[in-house]
Amino acid sequence: MNNPLRILFIGNSYTYYNDMPSHFEKAAIANGRSVTVESVTKGGWTLEKMADPRDEAGQVVAEKLADGNRYDFVFLQEQSVRPASDPELFYDGVRALAPRIRAVGAKGILYQTWGSKKGHESLTLHGWTPEDMTRLLADSYTYIGKRCDLAVSPVGWAFLDIVQNHPGIDLFHADGKHPSPAGSLLALYCHYATLFSADPLSIDYIGGLASEEEAAILKKAAHDAVYAAKVSD
Repeated sequence: MNNPLRILFIGNSYTYYNDMPSHFEKAAIANGRSVTVESVTKGGWTLEKMADPRDEAGQVVAEKLADGNRYDFVFLQEQSVRPASDPELFYDGVRALAPRIRAVGAKGILYQTWGSKKGHESLTLHGWTPEDMTRLLADSYTYIGKRCDLAVSPVGWAFLDIVQNHPGIDLFHADGKHPSPAGSLLALYCHYATLFSADPLSIDYIGGLASEEEAAILKKAAHDAVYAAKVSD
């Protein structure tokens, strides 16, 4: 019997909302994959902090990525605005973590997040539309992904697809930035498709996060985003 794939999520509340890593593990197992999933998350934290062993969360990351440990895949998720507003700081965090991910035998995957809901202060502060923020985030994730040989899970593009074409599905928590259960399910579908090179339309998992009708629409958005990303590579 093959050893299970070891998967690590490093990020903040955009990762841990609705217990997404646990749902990812359940979805993988439900679809015949042998995996174990771990996470290091802290609300509001940046990858710069996660890369710093003097930081409380960074110390945990250092222990996870220490010599002798092995992972197969590691997801990296940056603070929600930084890749759009201060991309060089984002790049520094990724550059610090990427070689450590490779050193434990893992493939790194960047979790590309989304633009905030229309009217949110993070948009008005910078004069952005949701589309502007999504594109700025995507550009930064794509740029550093190519330079550090990291895959990108294009959750932000899938979010924008739903926001524009299926506004009846609310992907946002009441605060207008964090994911609702449906938003976390959409992220899960993108991550699953990116990691396993699998068609999201074939994923048999909802986990109580959305209705069957909504899940079908979310899978299609994930499919379109992931395959568009592959074509552009």
